[in-house]
Order: sequence, then C-alpha cells, then structure tokens
Amino acid sequence: MVSTVRYLGEVLRSGIRVTRANEARRGDFFEAVRQEHHAILAAIEAGDGEAARTAARRHMKHAASRLQDADDGFWTQTEDLDVDLDTAP
Repeated sequence: MVSTVRYLGEVLRSGIRVTRANEARRGDFFEAVRQEHHAILAAIEAGDGEAARTAARRHMKHAASRLQDADDGFWTQTEDLDVDLDTAP
C-alpha cells in the first residue's frame, strides 16, 4: 500500500510539473488556470458542491486541452525546466 501511494504521489508531482512548465511558457494559460482555480474555490466557499464539481471538471478538461496544445518543443524541454511545485497559479 505504501509503495502504491508513493508511486501515485510521484505521478501526481510529475503531472503538476509538466502543467506548471506549460503555464510558465504561456501567460494566457497561467491566467486561465488562475481563473479556473478561483471558480472552484468560490463554489466551495459558497457551499455549492455541484458548482464546485462542474468547475473542477471544466478545469481538468481545459488542463488536458492545454497540454494537447503544447508545441513539440515543449515536450523535449520539459525535463530541463526548474518548476516550483509549491507555488500555485
């Protein structure tokens, strides 16, 4: 169980690293992520679970699209980028 949790944590950190690197290359991506996170937080603060789920689903769908839209050069450079995982957009 511990190994599985560690593995999943590493997969999550890797995914966050890639998405943060992509956002760092494009100001419009960074702003879109900020707005999406704000929508999720606002729904949670309002106690609206359905709106929070909808906003989270929208964010995940858009995150996948942003990665699909990344240029080929991004994928060869990502491993060399230094990305702070503790700083949220």
